[in-house]
Amino acid sequence: MRSEFHSKLLDKLVDVGEPAFNMAHEKLLDMVINADLILGSSVTESRSLSTEEWNTLSAIFDELIAYAKIHFAEEMDHLRAHRYPDVEQHQVDHDALVDELNHFQRKVMENDDANIKEIRKWLLGWLLNHVNNKDFAYAQFFAAQKK
Repeated sequence: MRSEFHSKLLDKLVDVGEPAFNMAHEKLLDMVINADLILGSSVTESRSLSTEEWNTLSAIFDELIAYAKIHFAEEMDHLRAHRYPDVEQHQVDHDALVDELNHFQRKVMENDDANIKEIRKWLLGWLLNHVNNKDFAYAQFFAAQKK
């Protein structure tokens, strides 16, 4: 069950002007929230994660990475096709995000409770920061082009 906090996260995602990308961002955030439900309960209750919870987190990360790669490729194709001037930097940003996702996936696979807060903090920040800053920049560019 989603908390008020998680509902507020969904509300904070900006509209990037492309319905398919907005839906993809919501789906990615849903996965982040599913992971946070597990991580957050561990932090709140000051307890270790069970093997089952680590396995669930691992599966969420697998899905998150696979879906992010697909979304990033679609987004980059769109940006290139519409001649977004910062497309190469956006690709660099996406590559860095995939590297970070892989880094945190490895931490999940270690099943080390010492990593829980770090994983949670990164997960809660990466998507909103990217969408609300980097993706919003292309949304503003395309909005200006339409005027």
